[in-house]
Amino acid sequence: MISINIYEIIMQMVNFLILLYLLNRFLIKPLSEFIEKRSGDIKSDIEDAKKNKEESETLLEEQKTILNNARQEAKAIREKAEENSQKEKEMILTDARKESDQLLKQARKDIDLVVDKAKKDLVNEVGELSVTLAESVLKRTIDHKDKESLIADGLKKISLS
Repeated sequence: MISINIYEIIMQMVNFLILLYLLNRFLIKPLSEFIEKRSGDIKSDIEDAKKNKEESETLLEEQKTILNNARQEAKAIREKAEENSQKEKEMILTDARKESDQLLKQARKDIDLVVDKAKKDLVNEVGELSVTLAESVLKRTIDHKDKESLIADGLKKISLS
């Protein structure tokens, strides 16, 4: 039959309590500490990853901003260089036109001077030829003073014409 032995029950309870104590001390506490530590490390790693992600996003935005600024600066520099080259081109063309105009004016002046000189030489020669012709027609000798006065009269008539 079944008998209940109090001593065995108490011993079983003491053994059970000792087992609980040993399990708690050597298994549950170290395991829970390890789990807590591991959980803290994981949380810390997750927070670090979030911070790193935020920092990398911030750096990426900064880099995008810097890149956009650099592009805008490069565009502005290129536009300014194009503008400067256009201005320089216009200045060169203007200077070339001025120089060609001056050369044309100078050439016209030179031509006018040569034409005037040729006219004067021609008038002088025509006058002398006229006097010589008149002299030979009249068959008389005209002295130098008469010759000059006839030439001057002839020149005045030619100039007025």
